[in-house]
Amino acid sequence: MTGGTGHLGRDLVTRLKRSYRVRVLARSAGSDPDVEWIRGDLATGDGIADAVTGSQTVIHAATLSPAARRGYIVPKDLWSSPSSVDRDGTERLLDKAAEAGVGHILYVSIVGIDRPRIPYLRRKLEAEYLIRQGRIPWSIARATQFHWLLDRMFGRMARLPIVPLPDMQAEPVDTADFADYLIESVARGPVGRLADFGGPEVLTFSAAFDQWREARKRPVRTMRIPLPAAISNAASAMSVSGPGSRRGSLTWANWLRSHSAE
Repeated sequence: MTGGTGHLGRDLVTRLKRSYRVRVLARSAGSDPDVEWIRGDLATGDGIADAVTGSQTVIHAATLSPAARRGYIVPKDLWSSPSSVDRDGTERLLDKAAEAGVGHILYVSIVGIDRPRIPYLRRKLEAEYLIRQGRIPWSIARATQFHWLLDRMFGRMARLPIVPLPDMQAEPVDTADFADYLIESVARGPVGRLADFGGPEVLTFSAAFDQWREARKRPVRTMRIPLPAAISNAASAMSVSGPGSRRGSLTWANWLRSHSAE
């Protein structure tokens, strides 16, 4: 798998190694002795061939979002996003996996990216296209925003004198819940596009922040920001799963109580 050292990746590795031999492609090897670590990088192609050789299934969970790493958006994020991992790295991975005879690639994606309005989401959609058109039987699983990412973003926002809260919705989901869903797909094999996966509840952005502020004991001032209906609806479409989606069980409030700040 790729992305095995991230938040979702760690939850996946913990579950996978109970039933499977697990090999992780990572820039730095981890310490888990139950995992075979292959040093490499999707951005350069190093190690990919070694990682996929002899593998039956590839879980592609690696991604590169500068905004997610820093916890907030800067103007540059609105017109450019690196392609080295999500698009180019996916293409390298597909080529090597096809040569190695891999029978299933499972790609981790994001809900609501069919009409991407920011470059990072376009990179994810380009990766989906490459997988759909590739030679390997595939599954694609889209999820809403993860709890840890919302926690990180709110923590950065709380540094402002007044926190602006746009009029939009959020549907945070636990990475452990999503990992369980992905493990089901590994067992089933390639099925194409899977049902989207979302959280157990849809919250307004303001309600989600209020719960965060109470749990983190951050008495910051806020200001509600009304948005035009078209913008609000577009933003919610990228944050909320649609009809027929699968749902996690851990709520945002319960996750905050059981996890320390990002």
